[in-house]
Amino acid sequence: MKPRQLLEFQALRLTSALIRGLPLPAAQRLAAAAAQRLFKRGGERVGYALVNLRIAFPELSEEARREIGCQSYVHFAWNLIDNARLQRWSNEEVLKHIRFDGLEHLRAAREEGRGALLLIPHMGNFDLGAMALPLLGFDVAGVARPMRNPLIWRQVHEQRTRTGGALIQKRQAAPQILRALRGGHVVGLLNDQYVRGTRQVFVPFFGVRCLTAVGVALFALRTGAPVLPTYVVRDAPDHHVCTICPPLNVPRSGDSRHDIEAATSVHSRAYEDIIRRHPEQYMWATRRYRRSPDLPTAPYA
Repeated sequence: MKPRQLLEFQALRLTSALIRGLPLPAAQRLAAAAAQRLFKRGGERVGYALVNLRIAFPELSEEARREIGCQSYVHFAWNLIDNARLQRWSNEEVLKHIRFDGLEHLRAAREEGRGALLLIPHMGNFDLGAMALPLLGFDVAGVARPMRNPLIWRQVHEQRTRTGGALIQKRQAAPQILRALRGGHVVGLLNDQYVRGTRQVFVPFFGVRCLTAVGVALFALRTGAPVLPTYVVRDAPDHHVCTICPPLNVPRSGDSRHDIEAATSVHSRAYEDIIRRHPEQYMWATRRYRRSPDLPTAPYA
């Protein structure tokens, strides 16, 4: 164990303890002020967010786009506060802080016996949703990349699995995902960011093509598991709503290559529809349009 990793872990524990010691309104005010200051200061990540917002919402003024970007930073900061607090929540408290809409779609998918794929955007406190679903009787597995600090990763792993869910490590995850789906489990996947070193296709996202991993489409086509867009948003200072949408309809032609691209395009459109409803809660600060053939120059240069 490197000394730096131990210091990082201790700093995280201290920060979490301080957050839990504050009344929630005070913690949220401080977090919002810090997030707004960070956004206004600018920098690389803020630049990414503004580029993406200009592509996604060309009809808006620059002032309106900056406000969406700033609010996304605030919501991210508030989610960090929630994650520090839920470390100490009982199972009953976890369920008290979230409501589910559309559970009937997931129950119907489970009855088909082919598992289900939840198509999740980087929006809201999706960790809270993943922790709550097993408490409602669903066998849920999420996919995550292990963190470089093993102490922090162990804490995150314990937190995400303590309510009964499973966590699949992203490296060499495909066999485990297929096994989970064939066992009738629910698997949550986030597929709305640029990813290196994986099979990808160009599909439109807010009208501009960008590289998108095809893993969700491959799993769905191979197993017959339905794909249900699912997202979590904050609807009150201390409460969230997880919406599970009906399964996406993707016609099959029998041409594997065409079907994979068509399914990935449908998935991308589902993401776009969700984000348009709550753009201020989406994580914009990524290089989503990297290498897009529809942009004349490198957008993040």
